[in-house]
Amino acid sequence: MKISPDTVVTLSYDITNEAGEIIESSDISGPITFLAGRSGLIPGLDRRLVGMEQGTEATLEFPPEEAFGRVDDGPTKTLGRGEFPAGAKLDPGVDFEAGVGGGQTVRLRVVDASAETVTVRLVHPLAGQRISMSVRVEAVRVATAIEKSSGKIGAPPPPPKR
Repeated sequence: MKISPDTVVTLSYDITNEAGEIIESSDISGPITFLAGRSGLIPGLDRRLVGMEQGTEATLEFPPEEAFGRVDDGPTKTLGRGEFPAGAKLDPGVDFEAGVGGGQTVRLRVVDASAETVTVRLVHPLAGQRISMSVRVEAVRVATAIEKSSGKIGAPPPPPKR
């Protein structure tokens, strides 16, 4: 069976950055299973998988626009100036790293600043970079009606009608 929209795909993969360093691998996290056309993974991935079948291996190259976006494409947020270290240089283009809980951090780039507020852009760590993804299609199957309607794999059936 070939991958087409709304088929269930199981994929093994390695994602590498421009320097060739592995940044994510199914060897560590396990293969991923998703509904083709609705994976929410790398934006350019789904359309490149169409037509592949179980056992297919490929290395796919993604420009920033099809991967994690350009630096200037990230969402913006306006914060109070007090959320930044006292005396911090808050000129447009200055980058900060902020903790978001669970040991995770996010990169913020100053877009604009006033006496009271600072507008920052949230920047994905891989924004602006080309990435490569080596994939192996482990399985392809027809999605169930429930999976198609919910967009989730192995979605539980809806509750009974009363």
